[in-house]
Amino acid sequence: MTDGTPGAPGPNLPPPGSPTPPPPAWQPAAPAPVPPMPPAASGWGSAPPPGPPSGPPAGPPAGAPAPRPRRTALLVGGLAVAALVAGGITFAATRGDDQPSGTATTVPVTISAAGDTTVVTTVPVTEAPVADTDTIARSVVQLIAVDADGNGLWAGSGTIISADGLILTNAHVVANTTTNGYEAIVVAITDRADSAPTATYRADVVAFDPGLDLAVVKVSTDLDGNAVAVSDLPFLPIGDSDAVGLGDHLRIFGYPSIGGDTITFTEGSVSGFTSEAGIADRAWVKTDATIAGGNSGGTAVNDAGELVAVPTRASATDGDVADCRVVQDTNGDNIVDENDSCIPIGGFINGLRPANLATALIEQGRLGEVVSSTTEQPVDVDTSGITLTAPVFSPDVTPDNQPTELVQLLPTGTTKVCGFFDYSGMTDGTTWDAAWSVDGELNTDFSLLAQSWIGGAEGTNWWVCAGTGEKVLPDGAYELSLYVAEDLLVSNTVFVGSSFALVNLNVVNNTPTKLCYVRLSPQGAQNWGPDELGADVTIEPGASVPLTAVGAVYDVLGADCDNTTVVEMYGVDLTAGGDLSLTPKT
Repeated sequence: MTDGTPGAPGPNLPPPGSPTPPPPAWQPAAPAPVPPMPPAASGWGSAPPPGPPSGPPAGPPAGAPAPRPRRTALLVGGLAVAALVAGGITFAATRGDDQPSGTATTVPVTISAAGDTTVVTTVPVTEAPVADTDTIARSVVQLIAVDADGNGLWAGSGTIISADGLILTNAHVVANTTTNGYEAIVVAITDRADSAPTATYRADVVAFDPGLDLAVVKVSTDLDGNAVAVSDLPFLPIGDSDAVGLGDHLRIFGYPSIGGDTITFTEGSVSGFTSEAGIADRAWVKTDATIAGGNSGGTAVNDAGELVAVPTRASATDGDVADCRVVQDTNGDNIVDENDSCIPIGGFINGLRPANLATALIEQGRLGEVVSSTTEQPVDVDTSGITLTAPVFSPDVTPDNQPTELVQLLPTGTTKVCGFFDYSGMTDGTTWDAAWSVDGELNTDFSLLAQSWIGGAEGTNWWVCAGTGEKVLPDGAYELSLYVAEDLLVSNTVFVGSSFALVNLNVVNNTPTKLCYVRLSPQGAQNWGPDELGADVTIEPGASVPLTAVGAVYDVLGADCDNTTVVEMYGVDLTAGGDLSLTPKT
């Protein structure tokens, strides 16, 4: 495949319907009333705003033509990263007598910069005995956003990481908005694993990064707004998430939005890692554990009882899976549309933010300075003004965020492949997806789904990778599809496997119409992909042009200069190259 213009509308397909936007990240599915609580002390939440999230430097506009999606209708049933509603929480003025689990100390941290990506080389360690399951459970709290009358608005989970009340959680759990926001964050303490947590404290937000979707809060007052200085809370030490390997066992704790009010425990194995521009090489730890929404912000611990990751993707609606989308042709009609069944992606939550990404936030939180967690109210995104170029591929990324080399295919034994694209018209905070499919099957371990955009309005060489260089990728056709606000904008395919080879094609126009667009889509791919001719090449009737492509079986689309489909062919064997005779569709 080439790096030509973006994909075209699918043959004889209706245009994708208007998407149903996901609920804003702050909005619960159904607020849960709780007993009134005294109002907060004056000045609650006032603080200077935090700095913007980091990302690759913005570049000039990509200048790509307007994108034209093909077979795939929109991702249906989009994933909204949202904190879920607390139910059945009883506020109380006191908490059980928790015993300290260790002495809090810190170890110096070394942070080095590689391009625009922060890489943690030494992780801060908090001294604590190896935690058993009960101690881990008592270190996990429920965080409840309440209004001025003490009514619960939504809830998520968090993990105490110091005896004096630092709590690591997701940014969306404690994000406020300029309208319909919360008055206070209440900390509900886990006294017993078989009992609902007890609302005990209020907390201030002391570090906040919506791009990473991580935040740190600190216990500050009791429920009456009286300042407290705690020193005996049970807590977990922070482990080195870079030491986590494929197949490693993880225990995951949090407060779910379904199945009762008590803490839940699930376990599973590390199934993969995902990297992306603007974040260190391990942007996500993937797990095969099934984790209910509401656990977002909770804890994933290794066998030593150390917190190594934070469950981060949650359901938008009580009881729903986190992400169920129409991304495959489940009814066999060669069209991916609303008539196909949605595919649940990764159970409930399968994305964990590595703990090392929280290092700088934890160090900021130790300073104890209250920061703003106010975000703009999410709005519907008009993608007509957004341009993404069709991805091009490389086996790796240079330290300055460039492709190491551009390729159309990679050999058997490849451990990493990265897609690069330029962009313009984007807005930070917009939801986007980078969906990797292998031989037509969505691969959730490689994909980045329901991400919050942090790259700024425009730039070049934003990248996402399948694989991290640690495990051999299976041979096949790797299709990368890019969605913004659930709209498919562009896609392209790279091949992995020594059985594939580049071949020469002679594309012959045997139609009576001048062709301006020719697209080759590997059989089984979900989208047509980019134009192979390029912006300045056309094929007159009876004429031909040479092309180089990866030898494979393709579906072929040809269109005139008004982008009207003229040629539509399926299952064309181009494994050996040679003539590709384009005939009018019937």
